Amino acid sequence: MRFVRVDDLTKGMRLAKPIYNKNGVLLYDRDTKLTSQGINSIKNFKLIGIYILEPAEPLPPMTQDDIDFERFQTMGVFGLKEDMESLKAGKKPTNMQGLIKSVVKRYAKRSNKVNFVQNLRSCDDYVYKHSINVAVLSALMGARLRISVEDMKDMVYAALIHDIGKLYIPQEIIEKKVLSEDDRKIIALSEAKGDRYLQELEFFNDNVKEILKQKYTLQNNAKIKANDKQYKECARILQIAEIYDDMTSMKIGKEPCSDIVAIREFLANTEIYDVNIVAALIDSMKILYPGICVEFSNTHSGLVIRGNEENVLRPLVLCFNDNQLYDFDKETVRSVLQIKDIMKTMDKRIKIDQEIINEYLRKYNS
Repeated sequence: MRFVRVDDLTKGMRLAKPIYNKNGVLLYDRDTKLTSQGINSIKNFKLIGIYILEPAEPLPPMTQDDIDFERFQTMGVFGLKEDMESLKAGKKPTNMQGLIKSVVKRYAKRSNKVNFVQNLRSCDDYVYKHSINVAVLSALMGARLRISVEDMKDMVYAALIHDIGKLYIPQEIIEKKVLSEDDRKIIALSEAKGDRYLQELEFFNDNVKEILKQKYTLQNNAKIKANDKQYKECARILQIAEIYDDMTSMKIGKEPCSDIVAIREFLANTEIYDVNIVAALIDSMKILYPGICVEFSNTHSGLVIRGNEENVLRPLVLCFNDNQLYDFDKETVRSVLQIKDIMKTMDKRIKIDQEIINEYLRKYNS
């Protein structure tokens, strides 16, 4: 699966993710081949791009949890959009408590480990979809860090409304592929305006406001150390959730990166990002599990045969090029070879079912 911008779509490409209309009705299911009419429809939706399957790539399996997660991402947007518009108008939101309750009920459980799939976004709905994802990620991490029920609700509330400042950015700037310095200044001023506005509202408590205030400070000051105790754990969770979603989501002018690249960025900057919160993020998602294809630092590629619960970046991998198993948990392997990224193109992928994976594991363990 790979991301393709709308301008680069061609007939015959196969959809890797379903496309819904603004009412949540399914328009194009997975594995649908694009037609000229379909491409025009997608352009009319103002989508930034879509995820497509390579010609030789089989349709990835989806569990019921995966389907429910994508449906929640899609449907949560409508209520949030209505509430954000109410907040901008100085009115009390009507859907917020129900949305908070739904996020907490679904994702604030330590046993939940999601396959965090990114959603399709347009310039019109980017803020809402980003905010939904940040709320979900925050709940997942908060559950693992055992934050209190009240703090969890306040943190999810803050996550859902934290990006309201982006709604003040002029549309012509949002749709630009390359931003000028003046554009960046306008964006910064809009975000600051949104942050000040939220502090003035009376629809939520002081704890929500403090989480938002601290998150905004963390966002705009890279010199704040991870061990600085004056910043709430909830604010730091929100900080990491926002950065992770921003790095891995589609946007104008920049390609989304994989979860591996994002996680590596956090782990390489432990003086800025709290290691316990990063560990909670890693423990929240299914990363490098059996069946995922990866690229090595030597340009070879392979298939993950067995994940690693202790360190997700150190799985057991079958190399396509030499048919050898590489255990990245071993220093002797890591000293000469690293996992660079998730495979971006699947044209050379071998379709391997679970039984074949189990056979390799039996041989490796014998």
